[in-house]
Amino acid sequence: MGAERLAEAVRAVDAAGFQIHIHAIGDAAVRQALDAIAGAIAANGPRDRRPVIAHAQLVDDADLARFAELGVIPNMQPLWAQLDALMTVLTVPRLGAERADRQYRMHTLAASGAPLAFGSDWPVSSGDPRDGLAIAASRTTLDGEPAGGWTPDEIMPIEAALTAYTTAVAHQAFADRAEAPWGRIEVGASADLVHLGSDPRDCDPHDLPRIQVRQTYLAGEATLDAAPTGAPDPNPAHPASERSAALPS
Repeated sequence: MGAERLAEAVRAVDAAGFQIHIHAIGDAAVRQALDAIAGAIAANGPRDRRPVIAHAQLVDDADLARFAELGVIPNMQPLWAQLDALMTVLTVPRLGAERADRQYRMHTLAASGAPLAFGSDWPVSSGDPRDGLAIAASRTTLDGEPAGGWTPDEIMPIEAALTAYTTAVAHQAFADRAEAPWGRIEVGASADLVHLGSDPRDCDPHDLPRIQVRQTYLAGEATLDAAPTGAPDPNPAHPASERSAALPS
């Protein structure tokens, strides 16, 4: 789809009252998506639209501030922000080192005021937020490579990463309504909860995937009740670094 056809489609979708949700990976695609959203806003007027650009893997410097300016939610997958083989073998050689280091600028976008939300792109990669949190808070593989993290300026503080997986997702889904909000722990909220064996704010990021899930609740009803083991679950079969080889295409 060319830029003009995309812009036309986005205007029509927006005019019908639907939420705009565009998947864009490369910097040209992200710019086209931002341009289309800006055009829809200009054509259809202001409203609470919460447009989404999923992935936003590569964003040109000139477009970083536009997410906040337009109220666009970058829905990103932190599990992918690591120098694994999919990055070093398939992606970096195609982008070149300079452009490759501009990928997954989660901290930069959040600091700009963009309403950053996290997702997984399951089932082609792990849907477990513990895996994504580990990468977001370290920018390393689970083996700790590279030391200090890849593009360490983009490391997310753990509190911000947790917010991106919870409150920010509820905002994206228009689920932060006053009568029963999601994504927050407070009286009157929808009790969709996970009880972990350790506080993720106190863990080394590389230990996050091994934290035991003790209980889960959906709307206040228990859906899992696991006996505590007294130690984090090592879970050696956990697919924390597994991703589909088709993702970078």
